[in-house]
Amino acid sequence: MRNPTSTIAIAPTFALAAAVSIGACGPAEEAREAARPAEPAAAAEAAAPPRPNVVLIMADDLGYGDVGAYGGDAIATPHIDALAAAGVRLTDGHVSAAVCSPSRAGLVTGRYQSRFGYEYNPSFNFASGAEAGRGLPVDEATFADVLREAGYATGLVGKWHLGIDDQFHPMNRGFDEFFGIFGGGTSYIDSRLPGTHSWPAEGAPTERPAEGARAIMDGRDYVEVPEYLTDVFAAKAVDFIDRHAGGPFFLMLSLNAPHTPIQATDEYVDRNLHIEAEGARIYAAMVSSVDDAVGDVVGALRERGLDGNTLIFFISDNGCINYMPDVICTNAPLSGAKRYHLEGGIRVPFIVTWPDGLPGGAVYDEPVISLDILPTMAAAAGLPPRDVDGVDLLPHLRGEAEGPPHEFLFWRSAPNFAVRWGDWKLWRVDLTTRDVADAMDAGGRLLPIEEYPAVSEFGQTTVLYDLAADIGERENVADRHPDVVERMEAERAAWAAGLAEPMWTSSRSTLDTLDGQTIQLYF
Repeated sequence: MRNPTSTIAIAPTFALAAAVSIGACGPAEEAREAARPAEPAAAAEAAAPPRPNVVLIMADDLGYGDVGAYGGDAIATPHIDALAAAGVRLTDGHVSAAVCSPSRAGLVTGRYQSRFGYEYNPSFNFASGAEAGRGLPVDEATFADVLREAGYATGLVGKWHLGIDDQFHPMNRGFDEFFGIFGGGTSYIDSRLPGTHSWPAEGAPTERPAEGARAIMDGRDYVEVPEYLTDVFAAKAVDFIDRHAGGPFFLMLSLNAPHTPIQATDEYVDRNLHIEAEGARIYAAMVSSVDDAVGDVVGALRERGLDGNTLIFFISDNGCINYMPDVICTNAPLSGAKRYHLEGGIRVPFIVTWPDGLPGGAVYDEPVISLDILPTMAAAAGLPPRDVDGVDLLPHLRGEAEGPPHEFLFWRSAPNFAVRWGDWKLWRVDLTTRDVADAMDAGGRLLPIEEYPAVSEFGQTTVLYDLAADIGERENVADRHPDVVERMEAERAAWAAGLAEPMWTSSRSTLDTLDGQTIQLYF
């Protein structure tokens, strides 16, 4: 198991307390002290350091190995790399689910989403074929609720994917402003326009729906957006910064790139002409657009002198896909992809930057999770700790805390689950006799929409990996370490005892092979 001492470079002390020498004082001095008027509250508040602005930039389906700072060499990501160089690059940062919507439910609440039954994507209601009635429970507080109550202006630009009904609207969930989409994805631009590229070209999206989950909303009104969507989202984020530069503010820029459909414009494709395969080239162009959006936001903060005291998080909602031909993204050196509880599905680029409060150019190697973002934001804003599953990362990233932030991390997409304990990784997943080739014919190992039983009639398989020796999760060592398996199973059972039943049944699944057996993943 990993030594609990982190490899992070030790930060300088950011809050220096002046040493006070207490000398003997007689009655006269005591009387003068007692008569001295109390410091006005306003003066004390003025003496306190200003609360940081907070910016969270989330990419969608971006691979661990798609970013230069994480070893990627096919796609240039200079702005994301610069962000990592200015702050702390977390090498073992995770999200709480391997697909979009439950990952976001955990992120915004700081709680394992399975605690409140948000187990699967809400993309399909088996009875109606719609997402109606499914969303983030209204009694769950979001990080926008927390920061708005503390006096922050709050804005969301981009993808929401936590419910389409009015009670789930971002502006009913703590955000003062919203510009973006309700659903899991939408077209980026009309593919018939000159200078656009789509993969595959056949059936490429053209006009967006005028209403619904894939339409663009400005507040509570639907609007038309003819320009390339990632560029529009970046511009809206910069506009929010401009209008709230007096601070404090919280901005979530939730880009839907590089999620499907695979579309880009000449501006970004021309930077990636070195990539021969067309699908891979257009995907790389989408990553370039994400990188430019990061550059636009950081540039806007710098121009207004806000970059020093702005806490920035950069993260992806899950790993990149493995189910589109010719779309070559990478989670290297990790195994698995979106939908998998292997590291490639849940370990993502994870960067935290705050020049006034964190070291620059640091690397942190202990396991963390997206649930930690909410309590870290709250601590930076000077708010008291909250009863959530995440922890405040600031003392860990500053080198002030001993040991890892978490002893155990958990994932569940019932009935499948995974557990992390130091360098040990346990994964239990359903077995099936379904044919993988037939599933591939259905599109990317995706099985037809149907309601799946809670328990597989073919049982499950359990694998154990030692990530210190096997980061690619290739060698199952469960038979060699039954004591480790037993301990992790027990911890998982104790954790599961506090979870809710899923609010809806899984209706989507995918197949793969593991150790010569066919497995079934639910999302």
